[in-house]
Amino acid sequence: MIRVAVIGYGTMGRLHASIWKKLPGARLAAVADLDPERRQHAEAQLGVKSYVKGEEVIGDPDIDLVDICVPTDGHAELIRRAVEMDKHVFCEKPLVRTREECDLVERLAAEARKKIGVGHVVRFFPEYVAAREKILSGAVGRPAVARAFRGGSLFPRGWQDWYADFARSGGVILDLAIHDIDYLRWCFGEVERVYAKTTRGVTDERMEHAFVMLRFKNGVIAHVEGSWANYPGQFYTALEIAGSKGMVEFDTRKTAAIVYNKAAAGEEWANVAVPESPSLVSPYEAELADMVAAIREGREPKVTLKDAVATVRVALAAVESAETGRVISL
Repeated sequence: MIRVAVIGYGTMGRLHASIWKKLPGARLAAVADLDPERRQHAEAQLGVKSYVKGEEVIGDPDIDLVDICVPTDGHAELIRRAVEMDKHVFCEKPLVRTREECDLVERLAAEARKKIGVGHVVRFFPEYVAAREKILSGAVGRPAVARAFRGGSLFPRGWQDWYADFARSGGVILDLAIHDIDYLRWCFGEVERVYAKTTRGVTDERMEHAFVMLRFKNGVIAHVEGSWANYPGQFYTALEIAGSKGMVEFDTRKTAAIVYNKAAAGEEWANVAVPESPSLVSPYEAELADMVAAIREGREPKVTLKDAVATVRVALAAVESAETGRVISL
C-alpha cells in the first residue's frame, strides 16, 4: 500500500485527496496546508493527519509519495526536498516557474531513486487521446496545422490570489495554455520556434488572453489560444488538427466528443461524425492511478519529469516572446 500525503489543500489538492482516499493500492495518510481551516477540514472530512508545511510532511517516515498541489513557485523546492528524502513525487502542472528551476529539477531527476510524475491531465482525457490516435494511425494523413483553445470563464482565484501574481503563476500561458502546448508536443514532438502575444500589461482589468504560435521540428504549425477573462462565461476547450487526408476536431460545447471529417477520393469531402464514448473514469483519477501503477510496475509514469520540463521550456519561450515581441528559437 502506497501511503500518500497531499501538499496544498486548495482546489486541486482537495480533488486529488478525494481520489487518493478511494484509489486502490494507495492510502491517503496526511495533508499539509498553511491555512488552519483547511487543515481542520482535511482532518474532519478525510480522517488524516495534517501538517502546516510541506517540508514537515515530506520528513514523515510513514509517507511514501507526496502529491504537490501548491502554487507553481513553490514546486521546485518541495521536489528538491522530496528527492532528498527519497520519496515518490507527483506534482501538479506547470512543473516549475523558471528556466533555472527547470535546470534544478533535471539535476534532481538524475539523482532520484523514486518515481516522479507530473499532472498534465489532458493526456488522460478520452477525447484528446482519441484525437491523437487518429493522428498516429494516419487517418488525417500528414498533419500540417493545428488549433487549440482553452478558457472562456472568470479569472481564477486561489490562495493569496496567486494567479494574479505573474511572478508566481506565469500568467495564462504558463498556467493554462501549457495544457495544450504539452498535448501538441505529445502529438507532434519537439518545438523549434515560438511566437506569442498576450494582453498582460495592456489593461488593469483582471483578464489575460494569449495567442501562441508553435512551429514543430516536423513542420507542423500550431496556434494555441488561452483565455482568462473577467466575465462569467462557459469554460470550454476546442481542438482542430488538419492534414493531407482530413481533419479531426472537437469542441466541449458540443455533445459529440469527436467529429472526424474524412476527405474522399478526388478531394470531395464527406462529413462523417464518429463520436468517441467518454471514459467512466475521471482523467484526474486515471493520472493518479497511472502513478500508482508506475511505482508498482517499476516503470516511468506516462507523463515524466522530462516531458514536463520540455513543455515548461516551450511555455517560458512563449512568455519571453510575448514580453519581447521576438520569435524565440529552442
